[in-house]
Amino acid sequence: MLRVLSAGLLILMLVLVPEALGPRPIVAGTPAVVYPLPVRATDVQTSWDLEVTVLNLINNERVAVGLAPLMPHATIRSVARAHGREMFAWGYLSHVSRSGLGPQQRVLARGVRVRVVGENLAYASGIREAHEALMASEAHRQNILLPQYQLVGIGVIDGGPYGVIVVQNFGN
Repeated sequence: MLRVLSAGLLILMLVLVPEALGPRPIVAGTPAVVYPLPVRATDVQTSWDLEVTVLNLINNERVAVGLAPLMPHATIRSVARAHGREMFAWGYLSHVSRSGLGPQQRVLARGVRVRVVGENLAYASGIREAHEALMASEAHRQNILLPQYQLVGIGVIDGGPYGVIVVQNFGN
């Protein structure tokens, strides 16, 4: 699902579930679609502080509706960060990397064994704007509040004046 909420905000989400023939999208836009960003930025930084803030925002939402908070997972965070850096460097937003890997493939390739992988992506001026937009979108909100999720890896790529890319990879 793609939503453009303002000139500088773009959000995208995907949820995959296992199936006999492999994962299939259950709530998604077309995973291979690429949305261009207005900039390419290579002088970007990951921000642990911003990632912790996003984790707290997500877990506050979950606890408010009676769900368990998500546990941060270092390897999934590494996957989220790498995908966010790539998207900023090449100026795009997509669930599929330039090498053709989707979120579940990227997580599994790093040796993490999960049954369900979900991904929310946001490009915004800041993390609070990104979070508010994700929560205002019913599909993205459902992804954040999916009870089956137990793990999360959050990558926040800070492009300074170019905004932030937030990658939320969920799993169980």
